[in-house]
This record gives sequence, structure tokens and C-alpha cells, in this order.
Amino acid sequence: MNTGNNNSNYDTVDALRNLPDNLRPRDAALYLGVSASLLAKLRMRDKRDCGPRFIKLSGCVIYRRADLDDWLERNAIENVR
Repeated sequence: MNTGNNNSNYDTVDALRNLPDNLRPRDAALYLGVSASLLAKLRMRDKRDCGPRFIKLSGCVIYRRADLDDWLERNAIENVR
């Protein structure tokens, strides 16, 4: 029986709630539950239609949370058996 104080799941939920609307790749990966490496691969020119929309300003990649949510919704699979 584990009687230790395990707040790690709650800490993660709180951190996700406090994320800004515009995220750098590391935070976007945390929000999505994927690796930053996967997001980098999806930004490659031949994979851009597979990944979430992103903005590039002066070489800086930014994801809007709304775009991440849209990407998740577009990739949802219903009635899986």
C-alpha cells in the first residue's frame, strides 16, 4: 500500500492549466502528451499537413493552443473497437 504523498499528476494538471495561449515546442509537446521531437518531425516540409499548425517568427516556432486543440480534434477516432 502506497501511503506516500503523490501529487505529481495534480502538479501536471495545474501546470497545463497555467500554460499561456502561445506555446514553444517543448510546452506544446507537454500539452499534447507527445515528444518535442515528434513535433519537430511534423514541422518538416513533407509532413506539415500531418501536424498541428504553427507560427514561425524570426526563426522561433510558436504553437497556439487553439491550433493544438483543433489538431487533436481532427485526429480523434470514433467508434474504435
